[in-house]
Amino acid sequence: MKKQVISMLLCSTLVFSTLTGCGSTPKDTPATQGAQTTENKQTEAAKDTAEDTTKDTANTAIPLTFWTYVEQHTEFMQDAVETWNKNHPEELIELQTETYPLEDMHSKLLITLQSGDGAPDLVDVNVARFSDFVQGDSEVFVPLNDIIEAEKESFLEPVLDIYKYKDNYYGIEYHVGAPIMFYNTEILDQAGVKAEDIVTWDDLHEAGKKVLAATGKPIITFEVNDAWSYYIMAGEKGGDYFAEDGTCVINSKENAEVLDFMLGMLEDGTAITTPGGWFHSEEYYGFMAQGGAASMLECLWYMGRFTDYMPELAGKIQVAPPPVWDENSQYPVFGGTATSITTQCKEQDLAKRFLAEAKISKEGAAKIWNVLGFDPLRWDIWETDAMKQSNKYTDYFGKDIFNVVIQMKDKFHTSNITASPKYSLASSLVSSDILFRVLSEKSATPEEVLDSAAEEIKNAH
Repeated sequence: MKKQVISMLLCSTLVFSTLTGCGSTPKDTPATQGAQTTENKQTEAAKDTAEDTTKDTANTAIPLTFWTYVEQHTEFMQDAVETWNKNHPEELIELQTETYPLEDMHSKLLITLQSGDGAPDLVDVNVARFSDFVQGDSEVFVPLNDIIEAEKESFLEPVLDIYKYKDNYYGIEYHVGAPIMFYNTEILDQAGVKAEDIVTWDDLHEAGKKVLAATGKPIITFEVNDAWSYYIMAGEKGGDYFAEDGTCVINSKENAEVLDFMLGMLEDGTAITTPGGWFHSEEYYGFMAQGGAASMLECLWYMGRFTDYMPELAGKIQVAPPPVWDENSQYPVFGGTATSITTQCKEQDLAKRFLAEAKISKEGAAKIWNVLGFDPLRWDIWETDAMKQSNKYTDYFGKDIFNVVIQMKDKFHTSNITASPKYSLASSLVSSDILFRVLSEKSATPEEVLDSAAEEIKNAH
């Protein structure tokens, strides 16, 4: 039965594109970051450190294998191994890492889990793919309850719960994935608009009219090849792909209303579709770097895209909470990528203790910020000195980054990502069909496209 389920999932995995948790990698290039998160290449210094660590520990260390689709995560994990080996000289670890394109890695993981051989000890699992691996009673990942429960009160529980299935936690996220508006203050100033005055989406629309009149530029762009920003807007409104009981609700009134709102802004020119189709294309980076639009909606982890691909905007970008629909709106958080331990791991206890030190401890959480530039799940360190150290992100965006996250904290909620094994199909339909047909092609109404998607999901096996 287990082989049947995973075989079926493998077939479906090969035909969809994902909602990109901590970003995405362009579909025609290998995954180096994101949903993947940031496509920074591992620094030469980090490589040297990893090589030195390997040489020093090769004869005595316990090998652990690690697969990821985010090259920057290898830098973080190798740093974590170096720290572990300093703290535990009697129990050294040699981490053997492999980085694959996202689609290739998850397909390979399904195959190795099906065969019962060849899976890594630790693996990064994309938020949109998690439901593919937790079906029925088969268990391919090691429960992590024992290392999570002790620190649970210090973590944002909604994000922890993303990788929870049948009362067991099967992954530890790298970040919260707090939704963020990035405003180009240079453009807003030209129009006499202040980011602080934009509280609701209607406010953004009205501000967009001023920006367009003063500068000829849109205030925002909407993706048509990726679901992320739409999913944030829908999540604020209470929309989702599935209800808690697994019922498909992709054609809900809330989801249709969001698409209608986006269409309205496109029609009057206050918004345009994203150059390149999504936020992770060279075309889009160039467009924004030249001051193409006054804002964008993404998650905190996207800061790395700005620092790496849009250095021209340093000092011009203000981070702020996203606009809301009304006073009852909550901010959806989705994480992006979690690290799991496969049941094929022969050193499960060691792997768990290493993972706890790397991602659950206060020191590990602080490094998630300082090494990766992500918002760590441990909210209890957000206001500590460790989070106030200068780095390339504070140099670019200023010192108030976490003040923005802190003011949003009590209104975070998550979507029903694990409610249905068809989640990845729904995400694929939004990214590859729904947004394009409604926002770009304008060949069908939101209701028509969403109803069609709901029917396809219902009939999928």
